[in-house]
Amino acid sequence: MSWKFWKREANPMDPQEMLARGHADSSAPRSHDGRPPQDGFAPQDGFAPQDGFAPREGFPPRPQDALPVGSFGLAVEDVFSITGRGTVATGRVRTGTVSVGEQLIVNRDGQPLLQVEVTGIEMFRRTVKTAKAGDNIGLLLRGIKRDQVLKGDVLSK
Repeated sequence: MSWKFWKREANPMDPQEMLARGHADSSAPRSHDGRPPQDGFAPQDGFAPQDGFAPREGFPPRPQDALPVGSFGLAVEDVFSITGRGTVATGRVRTGTVSVGEQLIVNRDGQPLLQVEVTGIEMFRRTVKTAKAGDNIGLLLRGIKRDQVLKGDVLSK
């Protein structure tokens, strides 16, 4: 092992060296038209810049995409039964809001199966009256058995 560890060799990516050179390095990334990027980001080879959303071509349709904009939608992640209380469906609220006492429809493959009533909403071991989009919740449902709802089903209004 060499004892010359205090001797520092030049690092081309050293921030102080780059500032001293004024960012005028020929190895710096460049955009497709040969100019240096304005924001410091250069697209990689083979990737064209995108102005907007990439389409979901080649992917199967998702159940939550069939919901009208603005309505409640929850894709079921897990289902279990609580003795003396009823059936609980858990998942993340995709769109809209839900409150205790509302009627929901269980959809499977875009087809409505049955109607249920929300008798309770729980979020992180805390009982709440309403839940909005983005919340991970458990819905206590009346009028359904555990084997009637499956993972992947969608609860909607």
